[in-house]
Amino acid sequence: MISLCTLQMSLLRCSHIVRIAARRKKLSVSYCNRAMKISCNLLLRRLLATAPLFASLLALTVYAAPFVPPSDLTPLERLATKPGKPGEESAADRSARAMRAALKLDPKNADLAARIAQVYVSRARTESEPRYLGQAQSALAAWWPQEAPPMPILLLRATIRQSTHDFANARRDLEQAVKREPGNAQAWLTMATVLQVTGDLKGATESCRRVVPITPALIGATCMASIDGAEGRAAQAFDALNAALLTSAARGRDSVGVRTWALTLQAEIAERLNRPIDAERLYKESLVLDPADAYAMAAYADFLLDAGRPNDVLALISATARAEVLLLRRALAAKLAGSNDAAAVAKDLGERFAASKARGDRVHLREEARYALAIKSDPGGALALARDNWQVQKEPLDARIVLEAAVAAGQPKAATDVLSWLDVTRLQGEKLAQLAAQLKPQLKAQ
Repeated sequence: MISLCTLQMSLLRCSHIVRIAARRKKLSVSYCNRAMKISCNLLLRRLLATAPLFASLLALTVYAAPFVPPSDLTPLERLATKPGKPGEESAADRSARAMRAALKLDPKNADLAARIAQVYVSRARTESEPRYLGQAQSALAAWWPQEAPPMPILLLRATIRQSTHDFANARRDLEQAVKREPGNAQAWLTMATVLQVTGDLKGATESCRRVVPITPALIGATCMASIDGAEGRAAQAFDALNAALLTSAARGRDSVGVRTWALTLQAEIAERLNRPIDAERLYKESLVLDPADAYAMAAYADFLLDAGRPNDVLALISATARAEVLLLRRALAAKLAGSNDAAAVAKDLGERFAASKARGDRVHLREEARYALAIKSDPGGALALARDNWQVQKEPLDARIVLEAAVAAGQPKAATDVLSWLDVTRLQGEKLAQLAAQLKPQLKAQ
């Protein structure tokens, strides 16, 4: 399930700008919210077209807690800014560095701090690099401990906490946010994300219902479809997205990020409905809109791997890709295709997981579980990792790796709660159904 938070950074930036304007002109909160709804799409398109720094939207990939070095002098790694050009400083790097310098001169400038944090959270998503989240948190250090920081910072803190798996504190921040501003679309959308990822689909549904009347139609429709698609109403969700996307295309008002989110979700739902032709078409449409979207690329790669097309995955994901979520798919494809670089890619990925663990960063437990199962051929280790991940997040891919590892390890009891979750949610999908059909008779036999 694609995360709802592909829109979070865009809505946050949009609402932040409108709120500042409202405050300066002494406008009412209700006026501010109406202005946000009317102007948000125009602003997002302008940002996406003219400012690549803000073009990436926050997604649903969630991250573990960022490693905080003991001092500013501790070297970590020079993060690449473009595939194939490690260490090169991009315009985004230069802009962020300039803003950090400005913040040092004006450390109480909350608007500037929020802007810096937005940049880093956005880049964490775009590059699937959780260490940017540490820099985002650092920018907000002066306000981070506050019980009730300014609203833009409160929402950023909630987003960072959500992204670092600190769901309980993220939820508390969001509850405060919607109490302070009941019409804040960003807060409700982030709340829907947190509740869905943690398995509270009823709460996520209520949050999406709050989103619908205060956002453009495609955002509300996609929010609701993400829940319907996880609760046995995949056909209904697919049709709703189809209608919303057609209307969106006719009006031409929705941003690239919004349409990419909706198309990728619809592709995933098409997979669950066993409609592979539709799924591939939709994945390709999504990637045409945003070729750098790591989530869409990873989801399409999984589709290709399930279809037995590893060479297509190798063509899709560059050998210079740095994100673990993409490296995993390339490593799986390289092994299946017998590629010459299979061993090197697997070694690189293993070292990355080891380094993450040493930092206390357990961001990619799901990916590490898949690595342990398919690359290391360690079903017991994979099951332990998958079970740890299941305690944190409960999305379809999280369920699948638990079932796959339980089958491979011959431990059907380890999948009991996941099987119960599938029964309760009525989540559809051929692969999940096949795995459940293998495990249930074994459980009965025991």
